[in-house]
Amino acid sequence: MERKGLSEAIAAFAAGAANLAVPAEAIAAARRAFVDTVGVILAGRNEPAVAIVQALLLPGDQALAWPGNRRLAAKDAALLNGVAGHVLDYDDVAQAGHPSVVLVPAILAEAQRLDASGMETLRAYAVGYEVWAELARREPDAYHLGSWHPTAVLGIVAATAAVAALNRLDAAATRNALAIAASMASGVIANFGTHMKPLQAGRAAANAIEAVMLARAGVTGAADALEGRHGLLRGISPQGRVDTAGPAAFPGDEWRLVGQGLSVKRYPVCYASHRAIDAVIELAAGLDPTAVRSVTVSLGPAPAETLRYADPADGLEARFSLHHNVAAALVDGAVGFTQLQDAFVRRPDVARLYGLTTIEVVTGEDCPDQPGMAKFDRVVIALHDGSARDSGPIRHPRGHAASPMSDAELGAKFLDCAAHGEATDAEALLARLQDLDRAAGVRELAA
Repeated sequence: MERKGLSEAIAAFAAGAANLAVPAEAIAAARRAFVDTVGVILAGRNEPAVAIVQALLLPGDQALAWPGNRRLAAKDAALLNGVAGHVLDYDDVAQAGHPSVVLVPAILAEAQRLDASGMETLRAYAVGYEVWAELARREPDAYHLGSWHPTAVLGIVAATAAVAALNRLDAAATRNALAIAASMASGVIANFGTHMKPLQAGRAAANAIEAVMLARAGVTGAADALEGRHGLLRGISPQGRVDTAGPAAFPGDEWRLVGQGLSVKRYPVCYASHRAIDAVIELAAGLDPTAVRSVTVSLGPAPAETLRYADPADGLEARFSLHHNVAAALVDGAVGFTQLQDAFVRRPDVARLYGLTTIEVVTGEDCPDQPGMAKFDRVVIALHDGSARDSGPIRHPRGHAASPMSDAELGAKFLDCAAHGEATDAEALLARLQDLDRAAGVRELAA
């Protein structure tokens, strides 16, 4: 039997989703992803970038967008919820990007339009995650050393597979939807620290719904738009070393959503900073910041490229500033919503500390379960009295899939996010999300 190409294999996998035996552990992981992602959407619902996008959208009747508590067309709800979910950089991390901030808004909006059951919704998420993981594993080089934003360009393909599964498209229509998504994929790393970064995630979610809608209407695309010589994966590969010929490895005995999982953020900043933040908070406990002479952070080349603002001007840039996150951890012993306010970022006692941090780029062995990162980061705080505090090698930040938050901690993060976004009835919404697998129809989430 002739082996299927990648596009065909993904299409067959998504088209057969209704008959997949998704393990209970994968359903539980998907449910936690919905809890965390809806929480960060609520946190970001009042941000300026979200308000700008919200003002441009016309009313609809298919799905709820939490910014403004508005009902919109499904693709517009996915767009707006996606922007809100990524604007604070507080959403989860896995597979060379941020899977849930694309998958959850797209799936949830389309599930409301269809009034799909909670289990169908969670099953679609599991399909999307597996497709994302399959795409990510084929690229040996860090996307962040190139130009393309992996969350946006991988996310649209994965979300398209998930939305196609939710709509029960057959394999031929799903393959066309994937080809359409390949042409829609876009997003550049140059826009990190601006309104465009979250908009790239939101557009990926919205375009996934549109790709399925177009394929359902009869629009066609190339059978190898993902893996072909002139396809998406070759186009976005940083050094052209992507594997486009290997067989697809979709779930058999192990689902990657279970085995590799999701890393939930404890800080609303770029994940590349999280190892260092953990270390500085621990090392600097009880330490007067004026006693610090220097802070040296060792980390991989891709995180060093991503953390591009040594002297951030505002909270948006501070989310991609290791210098700011170290300073906040020294001053307040925390990096949260308060420490990302524009006034805090430019506070003289905080800004004075930016110059103390030096980034030391570590090359060599990459972290096997955190692509693009060094196997270990390290923080050394040198003091004016000649002593030093050394974190030693740091592998997994707190909240990583290998050191996950408890359900109680995840619920506490949700409620804190809801309070930051001035959302009402947050406890009731949290309870509905925690029972999502038992929901007869997803529209009740918008009740």
